Amino acid sequence: MRYKYLHKASSSSEFDLYHAALEWDLIDPIVIEKREDLRSVKKWKDLVDPYHHQVTNLITFCRRLPCTLLADDVGLGKTISAGLIASELISRNRVRKFLVVCPKLLIPQWEEELKEKFDIDAVGATGSELLKATPPNGIGAVVTTYASARIHLDKIGKAGFDMLILDEAHKLRNLYGTPQPPQVAERFKKALEDRLFKYVLMLTATPIQNRLWDIYSLIDLLTVARGHENPFGTDGMFARKFIGDSRTNARRLKPGVKDEFRSIVYGYMSRIRRADANLHFPERNVQLHKVDPTPDELKLIDTISQPIQKLNRLAQISILQALISSPHALSAQLNNMANKGTIPVDLASEVQDIVNQIGPTAKLQGLGKLVEELKAENPEKWRMVVFTTRRETQTTIEAFLGENGIKCGLINGDSGPRNQKTIQHFKKEIPELHVIVSTEAGSEGVNLQAANILVNFDLPWNPMVVEQRIGRIQRLASEHSFVGIFNIILGDTFEEYIVGRLMEKLQLAAHAIGDIEAMLEASGLDNVDDKDNVSGFEEQLRRLVIDSLAGKDIKKATKAAEKSIEEAKLEMAREEKHMNALLGGMEDAPDNAPRCPSLPAIERTLDGKTFAITALAQLGAEVIKKSDKLYACKTNGHEELISFDEKTQAGTNSILYEPGAPPFERLVNKITAKQLHNVNDGDKDPKETAITLARRWAEKFGAKFKDATIKEVWRCFEGTALIRVRVAVAHDSYERLIEVQCEPSIHKLKSDHKWLGLLDELIENPKLIGISESELTEKAMNDPGIAEFTRFYKERLVQEVASAGTDERKRKKLADEFTPRHEMIVVGLKGTVTREIVLAATYELEGNAEYTSEILVAPSKAEIIESSDMCKCELTKLVVPCDCIETCQISNKRVLRHLLIESEESKRFALAEHTLKCSLSGKRILEDEAEKSVISGNLVTKTLLKTSALSGKRGEPEYYGKCEFTSAEVLKTELSESEISGKKYRNDEEMCSAVSNKVGHKSEFIFCAETGKPLLPTEAVACEVTGKLVMPGVLEQCAVSKKHVLPSELEKSSISGKKALKEYFATSSISHTKFLETEGIKSVSGKFCSPEEAIMCNWSQRESHPDDINTCTLTGLEIRKEYLTNQKEPRLKALVELLDGIQRPAEKDTMWHKIEEKIAKVLHVKNPEVETALLGPNKQILAVCISVKTWLGFKIRYAALLYTLKSGNIIGRVMLGKREPTGWQMESMLGIS
Repeated sequence: MRYKYLHKASSSSEFDLYHAALEWDLIDPIVIEKREDLRSVKKWKDLVDPYHHQVTNLITFCRRLPCTLLADDVGLGKTISAGLIASELISRNRVRKFLVVCPKLLIPQWEEELKEKFDIDAVGATGSELLKATPPNGIGAVVTTYASARIHLDKIGKAGFDMLILDEAHKLRNLYGTPQPPQVAERFKKALEDRLFKYVLMLTATPIQNRLWDIYSLIDLLTVARGHENPFGTDGMFARKFIGDSRTNARRLKPGVKDEFRSIVYGYMSRIRRADANLHFPERNVQLHKVDPTPDELKLIDTISQPIQKLNRLAQISILQALISSPHALSAQLNNMANKGTIPVDLASEVQDIVNQIGPTAKLQGLGKLVEELKAENPEKWRMVVFTTRRETQTTIEAFLGENGIKCGLINGDSGPRNQKTIQHFKKEIPELHVIVSTEAGSEGVNLQAANILVNFDLPWNPMVVEQRIGRIQRLASEHSFVGIFNIILGDTFEEYIVGRLMEKLQLAAHAIGDIEAMLEASGLDNVDDKDNVSGFEEQLRRLVIDSLAGKDIKKATKAAEKSIEEAKLEMAREEKHMNALLGGMEDAPDNAPRCPSLPAIERTLDGKTFAITALAQLGAEVIKKSDKLYACKTNGHEELISFDEKTQAGTNSILYEPGAPPFERLVNKITAKQLHNVNDGDKDPKETAITLARRWAEKFGAKFKDATIKEVWRCFEGTALIRVRVAVAHDSYERLIEVQCEPSIHKLKSDHKWLGLLDELIENPKLIGISESELTEKAMNDPGIAEFTRFYKERLVQEVASAGTDERKRKKLADEFTPRHEMIVVGLKGTVTREIVLAATYELEGNAEYTSEILVAPSKAEIIESSDMCKCELTKLVVPCDCIETCQISNKRVLRHLLIESEESKRFALAEHTLKCSLSGKRILEDEAEKSVISGNLVTKTLLKTSALSGKRGEPEYYGKCEFTSAEVLKTELSESEISGKKYRNDEEMCSAVSNKVGHKSEFIFCAETGKPLLPTEAVACEVTGKLVMPGVLEQCAVSKKHVLPSELEKSSISGKKALKEYFATSSISHTKFLETEGIKSVSGKFCSPEEAIMCNWSQRESHPDDINTCTLTGLEIRKEYLTNQKEPRLKALVELLDGIQRPAEKDTMWHKIEEKIAKVLHVKNPEVETALLGPNKQILAVCISVKTWLGFKIRYAALLYTLKSGNIIGRVMLGKREPTGWQMESMLGIS
């Protein structure tokens, strides 16, 4: 909330005028719901009567701010729609200067349309002049070309243009789908992306001319202008999803995507079709006007027939089109080509000789006959437009008509400003020019609908160019029911039976279908490879004409082409019907836009005329009525006429004071600049009045009034606050003048004595007169118009940010642009300021008992607003203000305050009979504040007594002592002295040592960890493992570490019965009994067993854990696994090595003979021989390998065995076998006897 310095109005009428000026000074929003909401009507109502679809275009643009594409069909008046939009934005003070970019020839038309139909000044400028151009008074349009705008676009963007209008926007369509986008399209895209213009309007009748890339490019321009991501995606995504043929052709949509395609397009584009507009469009009559060529003209055709066969196709087309235009055009064409070396100079000279001898050509004579026929039908008002492709032909036609007394106007690329003058003379009710002869420069955008006869003196071979010619007269709202198209052709030549016939068919078909290019594609006449920027149809014509000139029969081919056109016409009609049913128009497009805000109607206290007259008079002028519509205004002896509508002003040379006119706006500004209020002070002498009211009040209940002191002063405002509320987004805003009714109970502010003085005439801050800012803000924000406008743009904010996709930079920019921001200014106040004063009134009761009461008074009303209620004293029976009465806290009686005694302890009050003196402090206290000591029996203030923490007894502090361990206060008789520390302790926390029987406080003792009995820390012994303290004699000694520990920390061996710490014990994995690790047998894996559970290894003679033992398959003995092989059938490694012969035979030992004898005896074999032997780990067991010969010594077998050195016995079994390359192989087992 902001405030203006407000000055006191000299009168109510001055403030009322100021109020009216504020109403006229408000800015309306751009969003428009219906035609009645338009502000610009008065500017153009007498100049143009726009059609419904044109007003709809304006409303659509305003709802889609800040950028839209209008793509109405040809002839529906897109310039009118653009003018409506510009006029409305100017009327709402949103646009002052705007830029129109269009083809050069259309510059004059734009200037004329804007001025004549909307009274908008426009200036055309191209080249460097563009940077200097500005409309008169700085309001209006600058109109330029695409080429000029492209060059100077950066500087233009800084030249203060609020809006950009791009006419024929399809010129920017080739951004995509081409190898090299045109610079002009890329430059404008960058300008739109950089937001050089606040508002952008694009216009085209052909959003798709050739390919789907056209509409993709236009949508891309619109999205960058609005800060969106292209909803079609990247060009690659668009091609994959939407294009049904090749990326290069891009003419067909994929099946099933039409609805989505239309939804996206209509989200950015508005398109009205001629059928949708339901307006009259003149019928088209096409006639071939055959003329017989002169002999010289036939000679020209014959002269070029053979040489032309050798030229390239572009040269052929140029010569043929010049030939059918006029002899002079042909001569100029050939001379030019000869100079460039394209054709022989002899050919050009030969043609020039023939042309020099030619008189009026057959076409000129045919044109003369058409003129005569037209003049005969309508001598005064007949009009004709003649089109030709060549300037030389245009000059020839002008000369011919001039010789026949007919003055004509010329339109061409160089005629410049004369074009519009020519058209003006042509359009007059009785035309000053009956004929306009135009080259192609006149076929784009120029409105020649005053005529309904068009003569194609020569026919361009491009059907689109022919359609542009016809579109100049066959326009919406033409006064003619039909237009006549006359194609003058040379009879019995290729121009008749090739060019003329095919063009006639196409012109009639195009009128029925409306899409000449689609017609050519459907007929197959456009399916020619285009290498030289020549259309397929032009190439078809060229081939037919060249063949004809070469003497070939082309009738069949020509008939086929005619048939193709007829068939395509029928097919296109069916397809158009199908497409319209499928795609529909704008009315079928989904409308996802937020609901247009419904804003309150503008109501003003004074109409424009009354305001102007009143304001002028208030500013010192004398306003004299001359007539109902004309007044004289005299100021300082100077008199001038003033009027209030444009018609009166135009006819009287008076100054226009109509709303929106500069003089009216200046008048509004002068009045609003006064910044007035009409606030009166409702108090005369508030202080004295307040004191008088206080005296009367005191005397009324019998008190003796002494004085009154002012405590607070409240300023209260009652009346109306005028708040100018503005809601704004980047491109739109809405202002409302809200009148808030202010109640003094809400709009009040507290201050001190300085506000007792009279109100200043200057109000610097309305809050200082009591205005509640929060109340005004709430009322302003809840205004229906403000709330509705805010709602609309909050919904648009959501849509716009979503359209930016994931681009955070774009999302933030759109959020900044579309977030509604509110500004509130208090611009006026009308009402009364009064004061409410809080007084402290002092008075005496019952002699000299002084009392003070607060009262709230309103001096302006001489009223006491608020005072204490009246109460009756139960002792004196006096009725006095309740704030003089206190309650006795003992008896609950309500009495005068001075009759009560205040407790020195609690500040409570009671009657004297309910008080006493504390025996300890001597203070006066209330009787319920005293308590009897259980020790002395005296009455003492309760808060002075102490309570024993042990017994709960209460008494004087002198009888209490403190426990030195707990700090608890107890009676001295409840304390004892510790035999340990000599400190005092409370008796209920005494403890005795189980060791020494000494007594003391419990905190001086510890508890035995084993028995739980109390003892002194000095009497305890500590466990060497846990550190726990216990009584002497409790600990036991570990048999291993010799430490003294708690019995619970020890374990008893199941083998020896010894006690030791648990860490020294192991558990049998077999029986789970426990024993000292040193007493058990440990396995390789760390497991234990008792000696009784161990197994003796027969090789190492070592007691072993069963897990470490396995059976040798050779000996059948139990052997430790480490000595066995890792095979499925484990064998003693020593025996395997011996049997496999790995160990070398050892030299015979003395005992070997003894061993051999033992083996022979026990094993029952003859002559066994010890080959080698290995001694076991404990040197007691010998592994022996013996060889046994059988079969007369030819067969040797080997056996291995274990032999005990101590007893001289063989242990285990003996296996006999043979040695193989792979090792020893067992054959049999030898028995042991």
